[in-house]
Amino acid sequence: MANTRKRKKINRRVVRKSPDPLSKLDMFYIAKHEMYKAARKAGFSEPLALALMDSPSSMPDWVVGEDGIIPSIPTPEEDDD
Repeated sequence: MANTRKRKKINRRVVRKSPDPLSKLDMFYIAKHEMYKAARKAGFSEPLALALMDSPSSMPDWVVGEDGIIPSIPTPEEDDD
């Protein structure tokens, strides 16, 4: 007598690789984009949302402070020779 039932497919485990950690620059631009989207959602016009996103003085301390969301990226200093 032949076996007429279908064989059950074995589900194999999928090995998932963890993504690369985000760099400071990635986090910086993600936070800027989220701030722009929040300003637009709050009803600000596009130029005003861009201006708010671009000026660090308009952001609260918990966003741009020492322990803020947006990391501070040091700029290279020029030497006075």
